[in-house]
Amino acid sequence: MATSKKVVPPLETMLAELQDLASRIANVDAGTDARSVKKIRLELEKAVSEIKATTERLDPVWRPESIFDPSDPNTAGRVVALTMVAQERHSLAAIPEFYGAGVYAIYYGGDFLPYLPLKDKDHPIYVGKADPDRQGAKDAVTQGTKLSARLNEHARSIRKATTTLKIEDFECRFLIVQSGYQKSAEDYLINFFKPIWNSETKICFGLGKHGDSSDTRVNKRSPWDTLHPGREWADRTFENQKSPEVINEQIAGHFAIHMPYTDVHQIFERIMADMRQINRERFFTPTKDGVLFDQVAAEVTSPPGK
Repeated sequence: MATSKKVVPPLETMLAELQDLASRIANVDAGTDARSVKKIRLELEKAVSEIKATTERLDPVWRPESIFDPSDPNTAGRVVALTMVAQERHSLAAIPEFYGAGVYAIYYGGDFLPYLPLKDKDHPIYVGKADPDRQGAKDAVTQGTKLSARLNEHARSIRKATTTLKIEDFECRFLIVQSGYQKSAEDYLINFFKPIWNSETKICFGLGKHGDSSDTRVNKRSPWDTLHPGREWADRTFENQKSPEVINEQIAGHFAIHMPYTDVHQIFERIMADMRQINRERFFTPTKDGVLFDQVAAEVTSPPGK
């Protein structure tokens, strides 16, 4: 009576061939021609990547996209930003001198027509940072009075724009931060709120400029100074980077796409959503891709036939 041979799955056969081929490749001299060696290396890296992808597809266990790392600068920036948003708002018109460096946000509540979408909203018109006097300063006194100085510098600029702005319409939040964390927090806040006065948003930037000399070099007036004349050094410049009409159009277009956050509860919910690790995009298996975590859990715990 003939005995049936065990059928070897094709993948097992190919795996044995791959192991033999990998061993042979490891013992072959690639030669000395640099271009040829580079080409071989790139092709091997491509093959390894394809094998790795196959390995992941064979793994039925769910995996996170990333591991939460409290020491990561982006994580620290998000936590600092969240803490800053939790602070009380203060009148920008009356900031006393105090020690400390860190991050801040400026809010507008007046009737300047282009900025009306920000009125009665918890959405900043500008966010920024103040670096310490000494890098690595360990306490607020050593950091100097940089944060209060920066806020008062902005207040002085706003006070000069008497034809369009009133300092009484501005408030601020600020947070004194351990040295080294202010930059990542500022980056997160700018990306999160996309404030129209920040240069990164490319709309009405220029509040933070410290003065240009039209005599020593050719400078065009910043969009902020175009919309809010009053700073003497900017008024001596006769050419605008952008016309008021273009600036106003860009502001309106920006708010149409990026609607201002109404209150801190809406902001907290959005930040919390950014921090959630288990969702459709961030917790997955290579084979089950878009299946929700709770849906799979329900399938696992449901009795047969249900």
